[in-house]
Amino acid sequence: MQTLGIKALKTNPSALSKVFEGRDTLLITRRGEPIGIAAPFDERLLDLGFTRWIALRAFQAGDLSLGQVAKAFDKSKQEMLPLLSHLGIPVADYDLDEDLETIHLLDSH
Repeated sequence: MQTLGIKALKTNPSALSKVFEGRDTLLITRRGEPIGIAAPFDERLLDLGFTRWIALRAFQAGDLSLGQVAKAFDKSKQEMLPLLSHLGIPVADYDLDEDLETIHLLDSH
């Protein structure tokens, strides 16, 4: 794995292509701290779980539904819930203050 600072990558983006042409991966750093990994496309990467990782990230961002992320894992929604819990990924994302305000408004009518 090669390492490249984000500033160097910004000034020389072709460095990324060179890493990929060599079928290597790149650790991207900012001030010496890792901030990301870039890897060349490889079917084996997908087979080893990258697709599932991307699905989890998309679910966390709200871009995939529970059913969609479960499908990526070949699980039912019910089977997916314990896995999400184990990974510390909340299934529901809501604002308690907003819900309490809504209840208060409904109660005042």
